[in-house]
Amino acid sequence: MPDEKNKNVLQENTNPRGLPVAAVVWVLITIVVFALSTVVITLHDEERFPPDFEVATETVEAENTIQIDVVGGTFEYNVVPEDSSNVETGTFTEDTTNPVAAVLFSNVPDVVEVLIEPQTITILYDNDIESDLMLRRAQRPVTNAVLNDSETITSAAASGDAGQTLVFTTSDETWRYGRYVASLIPQEEEESYNTREAGENGTELAQFLFERVTALEALTIYPDRLIATYRAGAVENQVVSRVEDALNDYYPRASLQVNLWLFSLATSSERVLRILPLNTGVPLYLFTLGFAVLEFVLYFFYQRKGDKLIKPLVRVVGVFFLFWSIFGHEPLWDFVLHGIFPTSAQLVHPNATVIEFAAQHLELVIVSSLITIPAGLLFGILVTREDFRELLPLVNNLVNSGQTVPTIAIVAFMAPIIGFGFWPAIIALVAYGLLPVVRNTIAGLEAVDDSVIDSARGMGMTPMQILLQIELPIASSVIMAGIRTSMVINVGTATLGAFVGSGGLGTPIASGLSMTIDAFILLGAIPAALLAILIDYVLGRIEFVMTPRGLQIER
Repeated sequence: MPDEKNKNVLQENTNPRGLPVAAVVWVLITIVVFALSTVVITLHDEERFPPDFEVATETVEAENTIQIDVVGGTFEYNVVPEDSSNVETGTFTEDTTNPVAAVLFSNVPDVVEVLIEPQTITILYDNDIESDLMLRRAQRPVTNAVLNDSETITSAAASGDAGQTLVFTTSDETWRYGRYVASLIPQEEEESYNTREAGENGTELAQFLFERVTALEALTIYPDRLIATYRAGAVENQVVSRVEDALNDYYPRASLQVNLWLFSLATSSERVLRILPLNTGVPLYLFTLGFAVLEFVLYFFYQRKGDKLIKPLVRVVGVFFLFWSIFGHEPLWDFVLHGIFPTSAQLVHPNATVIEFAAQHLELVIVSSLITIPAGLLFGILVTREDFRELLPLVNNLVNSGQTVPTIAIVAFMAPIIGFGFWPAIIALVAYGLLPVVRNTIAGLEAVDDSVIDSARGMGMTPMQILLQIELPIASSVIMAGIRTSMVINVGTATLGAFVGSGGLGTPIASGLSMTIDAFILLGAIPAALLAILIDYVLGRIEFVMTPRGLQIER
């Protein structure tokens, strides 16, 4: 019969008679992610994914029939045209045929003139809107109009003798433009519907066109054109206009297939740490399937062995990158928010994607925690030593004051002193996050039995050895609980940094409140809640790994 020690060695999910629960969960996640990858949706945010179909008409011999040629447009999300060319330089007015300038005249309000140079686009406008707001409104149309990566584009607003101006600069050698190749249906195919009833029972595109254009009587769809027959008495121009509007409503199309996203780290003079999201292009379901296989392997390898390191850390990695990849798939957020707000014209923020906001948010939380955790541990350890115990009331009062004063008040107080941006938010987060770390460090160290410490002294251990080898390991679970609480609180508190320009998930929330766009509020609130849950889970697994085996409650 196995002794008690061998019984305690068996950890959760290592019962040889049971199922590898974690592996089964990953299989279920894989099935859900794969099912999503088969779904194709229409993107609905009119500013982030603007309609840009271009059509031309040709007459045909048949009565009440018109040929509608599709000469340009974005047909699939994030697809870059294979053929591109340098954008023509010069000064352009509203009647221009320059494709980039035409997009800017159509999508930026009150544009007077557009000046395009090899690396600079200057927009002159005439209104009383604040320059920063105009800059935000023009940012997306510019990045949509050119093929240059948005990361290479910087922008600035100015006013002078020439009037109000917006200046966009690329680090590339020149601005690039490409025309998308129309492909309504697969090449060398056609769909013919001789009656309205046949069209209403046809493909998804045919059904959509017949539903939206009530004057249609018959329709033939080719990859690059439509031949439409409309009922007698209908106005031809209105039919063409409604077909174009219907195509714009139907496209751009996007798959809900989520790719695996990773990240890289870099230093920054302004933010200390930069988290740069990376799209690997690998379908996420392959990643989750790989983790299911890995969990099966670990389950059978550790079937009769205790393991409190490998499996928890593996799950941390898997769960983190699952959430991280979901943050990176913009069509998924458009789809979710459109389901909640079906009539909203704006769903995703025009200035950045969810994963970019999440990366900025993590930067705030991590940098503040790198200050909060060491400082909290130091204060907690010092006031539990005999030489500094008299400072305990003072330290308690200091850290308590951090949560007594509202965080927004700290942010507002620091911004005029040290300027807007990253650091006012960091100071507020440090002040707000110290209390749980200090309090739990004190509680954990003072809970260590005096007899254990006396035994250590009797063995000849120095005070530093007692602290590092006895007190901190025993108090580790209580201390980690304080760190978890501090970081989770900071995830929510960091949203207030948006009011002083620190970025993060508070930016869409603040924009939604100021512009009364409910979708923006949820665009920040939902990822922030998911990020808090994710950080709590990650730290919970780390706490499990760091807690000595003898202090763990075995299941």
